[in-house]
Amino acid sequence: MRRLLGLVVAALVVCAGCTGGSDAKAAPTSAPDTDLTLASLDLGWRTELEPGDPPARPGGFDAETYDRMVTTLSDWAEVTTLDTSVWHGAAPVDAVGKVLSGKAGDALRRQTKDAVSPRLAVANVFADDVTVIGKPKVTTAWQVSQADDEDGKPYVVLELQTRAAYEVRLGDDGPTRVIGVLRVHGLSAYDDTTDDFGVSGGWQEFGAGDCALALDDHLVPDADLDETTSDLRTFARVGNADDVEMPDLDVDEQVDADYLKRCRDGAV
Repeated sequence: MRRLLGLVVAALVVCAGCTGGSDAKAAPTSAPDTDLTLASLDLGWRTELEPGDPPARPGGFDAETYDRMVTTLSDWAEVTTLDTSVWHGAAPVDAVGKVLSGKAGDALRRQTKDAVSPRLAVANVFADDVTVIGKPKVTTAWQVSQADDEDGKPYVVLELQTRAAYEVRLGDDGPTRVIGVLRVHGLSAYDDTTDDFGVSGGWQEFGAGDCALALDDHLVPDADLDETTSDLRTFARVGNADDVEMPDLDVDEQVDADYLKRCRDGAV
C-alpha cells in the first residue's frame, strides 16, 4: 500500500498542493511467482531527466525570475531522483540544499528535521542492502498556478513532478522488484522576488514496504507482489499522464505520527 508524506516549506509563501488526472494506459500485471522487472512493466520512459518545456510564463510575471525557477526545479529534481550518491545517503537534505538558494534551502532543512521520514521527505533514499539495478525509468510533468497570499498579494507557483520507477533487489539473492516514487517539487515567487523562493512538495511511493518508511526512513521492496503490482498500475497511469497528479489517499494511508506508532506497536 502506498503512503504519502506531504511537505510544505514556507520560505516565502505557503503553496498549494497537486491536482489533475488522466485515464492513461496502466501497466500490465505480473504473475505472482515471477520477478517484477522494469521490462515487464513496459513503461517506455526515459533513463534521464528531460523535463521539456515548462508551462508558459504567466502574463506580467518577471521572465528572469521564471527562468530561474525552471532551472532550479530541474536541478532539484535531478538530485532527488537520479543522484546515485543520494540513493543511499545519510543526509540527502545537504545535497538538495546545494541547489536551493538562501532561505529556501534553510527552511527545507528546518521543516524536514521534524518529519516522520526526514530523508524520504526530500529525496528517494533506499536501504543500504537494497541494490538499484541499472537506471530508473523517469517521466515528468509541469504545472503552473497563481494564487493570492493572506494580504491579497498575487504570487506564482511552478511545480515539476518526477515519476521514477526503480528496479531493485533486497540483499544478495532477493527477488527483483520495482519501486515507484512520485515526487512534486514546487517553487513560489512574487513578481518582485529575487531569489528568496517559497518551497513546497510532496511524495508517494508505490511498491515499497510501508513500515520501513516510518521506522527506518528508507525504501525497501514490499514482500507482497500482488499488492505491489496493483500499486504500480496506479503509478504507471499517473506517470503516463501529462498533468501533475497525486492520487488521493485516505488518512490511514499516510505516513504520520499515528502510523509510526502503529508500526512500532506491530499493529499494521
